[in-house]
Amino acid sequence: MRQDEDVITISVNDAYLFFELLKEIVNSQTKLDDYYNIKSFSRNIAMKIMRRIWLRMGIEDISNVELFLKIQLEFTNSLTFDTHDFKKVGNFYDYDVLMKTMVNATYDESTRSMTFFIKGDTGVYELPSILYDVDSENRCYIYGVQNSISKLNKDKKIERKMYKINKGIENPNVHPSKVYAMLYFISELEKQGITKIIVPSMQVLNYRYHELLSIKAKKDLIEIQEKLIQFPNDEILKENYFLIKKWYERLYEKEDLISYLKTEELFNLFYRMLEHNPNIEVLNNPNIEGDSLNIKIKS
Repeated sequence: MRQDEDVITISVNDAYLFFELLKEIVNSQTKLDDYYNIKSFSRNIAMKIMRRIWLRMGIEDISNVELFLKIQLEFTNSLTFDTHDFKKVGNFYDYDVLMKTMVNATYDESTRSMTFFIKGDTGVYELPSILYDVDSENRCYIYGVQNSISKLNKDKKIERKMYKINKGIENPNVHPSKVYAMLYFISELEKQGITKIIVPSMQVLNYRYHELLSIKAKKDLIEIQEKLIQFPNDEILKENYFLIKKWYERLYEKEDLISYLKTEELFNLFYRMLEHNPNIEVLNNPNIEGDSLNIKIKS
């Protein structure tokens, strides 16, 4: 058997269980897409999951892939927060705060995301999305807090009010929108009686994946620029160019930034929570005492 020592190798201990779990994940993902009115075919879902689910693997998952798949199935099956419509969950000063859950793409870090919207006087302020999952033991895993790329008109009055939360904070190294997003999310956890939060420190294949996405984003941009030179009046090409350029700006040579946002900044966000929610308790020092940051919400 040939094996490249630089490539991660996964050992399958129980082949029957391995494929059975993959089958169940595909079936569960099909039901989840149907719940969110996403048109999909089981064959396409199966192909995407087989290619991409490994991007979610942590350090310890490499040596126990069956347990990794079992937990992924629990994530997909969980309907803890799922909602079809916007749901009012609180207030930001005199404004209503709405919440909506969404199913993520198979290449995302988690199966779902939760987003909060503040209804302002002149528009809606969309807070960053929380990428999360919940397992069968009612533990919540948080994989990222991701800024939106939507075209919603963000109410400047709301944004100014947000910065008031930094008052008295010695080193406000996290944007207030992320602070509020996490505060609202933790409030939703408390409503569901969820007291354990796990923030994984690393998804081992993710950095290289974003390196490859960066290379492809540049290639795609060059190709469509060359086509536009040939057909400068093609409206469809112009629309595609705008989308590809936006994707390029989001990804090109951003793998270090993305890695920082998913690890160090995410940890900083939870340490910041200690300043605002007395029920939050950090239980360990990540990378010294385990591969994850473990949080407890005190009742």
